[in-house]
Amino acid sequence: MKKKMLACLMAAVMTMGLVAGCGGGGEEPKDADTKTETGSEDGGKKLVFWDKAEYVDEYATLMKDLVEQFAEEEGVEVDYVNVAAADMKQKLMAAIEAGNAPDLIVGDDTLVGQFASLDQLADVSDVMSEFEFTDAAMSMSMIGDSSYMIPQGFTAPGMHVRKDKWEEKGLEMPTTWEELKEQAAKVNDPANGFYALGFAMGASGGGDAEGWVRAIILDWGGQTVNEKGEVVVNSPETVEAFKFIKSLYDEGLISPDAVTGDDSWNNQAYLAGTAGLICNSGSVMAAMKNDDPELYEKTQIIPYPAGPSGEAYVLSGCNVFGVLDSGKNVDVAKDFVRYYFTNQDKYEEMIEVMGSMWQPVIEGMEDSEFWQDEANKPWLESSKLAVRTYYPAPVDDRAMTCFSNQFGVKAVQEMLINGATPEEAVESLETSFKEVYEAE
Repeated sequence: MKKKMLACLMAAVMTMGLVAGCGGGGEEPKDADTKTETGSEDGGKKLVFWDKAEYVDEYATLMKDLVEQFAEEEGVEVDYVNVAAADMKQKLMAAIEAGNAPDLIVGDDTLVGQFASLDQLADVSDVMSEFEFTDAAMSMSMIGDSSYMIPQGFTAPGMHVRKDKWEEKGLEMPTTWEELKEQAAKVNDPANGFYALGFAMGASGGGDAEGWVRAIILDWGGQTVNEKGEVVVNSPETVEAFKFIKSLYDEGLISPDAVTGDDSWNNQAYLAGTAGLICNSGSVMAAMKNDDPELYEKTQIIPYPAGPSGEAYVLSGCNVFGVLDSGKNVDVAKDFVRYYFTNQDKYEEMIEVMGSMWQPVIEGMEDSEFWQDEANKPWLESSKLAVRTYYPAPVDDRAMTCFSNQFGVKAVQEMLINGATPEEAVESLETSFKEVYEAE
């Protein structure tokens, strides 16, 4: 199964182009056919570290400073590279295939978890046992019965609402999805370029749209895969969830270009004042606080509304470290992660620099002035309640592959772009899941 899944991933990478340059501010890793030596040129220790590029430039500066500090104190030659998130999977697959994998990576848990399940990552239970990680962080590290990922920071989402627009209509904050839809119709003003809702639905490789589709399915009482690993997505509940999603676009509550919008589309729409409500991480709040304080003051973060099931699910991710088992310097990579969390002042600074985009994975930080601030506290609480993006499916390579391939988004696009009925779209979604879960 794992060999087949690895081959499938490689095939996908080949079709996307292995030599595409990094975007989003990332640097270009060494060519895949350039071998990474075990040690430095003078025979000392070496670490090749690929870090996911972040929206906040200060993060890379802080991480680079810590890397240089580690290099100097530990006598290690470090090759530190920022890689755009959209490019990490392709470049990492190319490097593994060429026998030139980096020693350490940072990426989101869904992407990194695929490589853990494919036997590409080292067990890091020893590192996890040395620090007081939160319970939620501990659960994020697990693949089966062992730890293969070391959480760096939660990326719990929040619902951003233009409270000024809602107040103009005399509306309270919504507590259910149906209530939200009714209110959206009152706030909506497409004639003046303002759409009440900003839910992007482009299959661009990111997790925002897929996570939103799956949250709606769960809120309507459906599931994609149950806790036994059985595909159960084709249900009346999922069909009703898809009908609701379709209605938001059909009734013009969402801009037509949202159907092809990537993960940055909703950020840009909200910041431009063309969308009144979005689901996103704290990246939007961080951008407003720095660049548009007036819009920041008009924004309210609220809990996710409940669906007909009475539940409100928060599907969250986490940035994690992964130590490549096929790298040349496993022990050095683990030593850096230990160094990272030992320098807790620097870690706290990184978390705070990311604003409300990240939440801590280490115990003992929530009493700080930063997290007691009323503007930041909702994000911390959200991170404590979040579930994995593929909940309630077991944590394995199948779940991560289905999420990263955005099967939910593609099924919704069948309705919105190709005219499929909700029933037909759900049948297509079931087929996609079964192709992964029933593969031999």
